[in-house]
Amino acid sequence: MLTSESSLAFNALEQFTGEQLVSLAINGSTMHAAFDLCPDEHERRLQEGVGAITSTALLCGLWLLPSGVPVAPEALPDVKVQRLHDAPYAVNKTAAGFERTYSPPGILRSVIFSGRSLERSVDRALRFTPIVQRFAVTEQHDEALPSPVECVAREWGVGIIGLHQGEPPQILLPAMPAEVGVPSVYRWWVAELAYKRYLYDKTQLVN
Repeated sequence: MLTSESSLAFNALEQFTGEQLVSLAINGSTMHAAFDLCPDEHERRLQEGVGAITSTALLCGLWLLPSGVPVAPEALPDVKVQRLHDAPYAVNKTAAGFERTYSPPGILRSVIFSGRSLERSVDRALRFTPIVQRFAVTEQHDEALPSPVECVAREWGVGIIGLHQGEPPQILLPAMPAEVGVPSVYRWWVAELAYKRYLYDKTQLVN
């Protein structure tokens, strides 16, 4: 559970990103993630009674299907066909084959790493995929950044946010824009992890 102090910091960072902020653990590393929810897909899933789809095996199978174009089962590996059979909430099965109805529930825009050591936070951020913007947080934004840490952050495109209680976050070092490329299953997967946390947080608020 968030303490009063950490809750204020969380809210400040959420205002900074302008997106829904969720706490995640990906590949053993904890972070805050700015999640841009897709309202249409969210509503579709609510109507279907489907939550986050985090199975990488299923997502890989869905990746083989172009949106709106049926694919014959014969064109797919047998193991993928079975998984698609078991996922009517993500595909339509017609005489022509499987047609993907799945869309990602949103987009992960950025990730924010924090901790007692800015150097460690920068190191964790630079190890994360650059398909999103990456930030590290320091609570001592009124002091000059340590030169070695700043150099590493600049080299790897990691932004640094100064955060101090009672004050709005400050950009001490801008982050490089996210790398733009062909969407991949990994983008879907991290979006599903963020969506899972988003749904959990909403449930906690209702309770």
